[in-house]
Amino acid sequence: MTEPWICLECGARQASSGRCAACGNPDMHDAALEQVRDLMRDIDQRARDRHETRARWIGVVVGIAVVVALWCVPGFWTARAAGFALPFLFDQWLLMAALGLGVMWLVQRARPRPRFVYLDDLPR
Repeated sequence: MTEPWICLECGARQASSGRCAACGNPDMHDAALEQVRDLMRDIDQRARDRHETRARWIGVVVGIAVVVALWCVPGFWTARAAGFALPFLFDQWLLMAALGLGVMWLVQRARPRPRFVYLDDLPR
């Protein structure tokens, strides 16, 4: 391995320990250690988890906002009663859920790039 020292802040690799050449972080870690590789996997997993949580909240907010905005459209309640109304506003709940899932799916497709893309290439 020619560049065994890893910066956990920016993901840069370099041949010697010391300050990171990319971001200036003073803490470099040896990628030959299994604990460091586990930490790198954990950092990438936490970034994915934060992204999924953010996508879920965006979906919930958009779903609720669209349905509440529809309630303010003139004639919505009349059209709803004439065509597709379900008891206990169940149709509104279904619309919120469908919109939320669709938006969540779209936001999740823009997954963050892993910080340690070379992790699988490191020798064990």
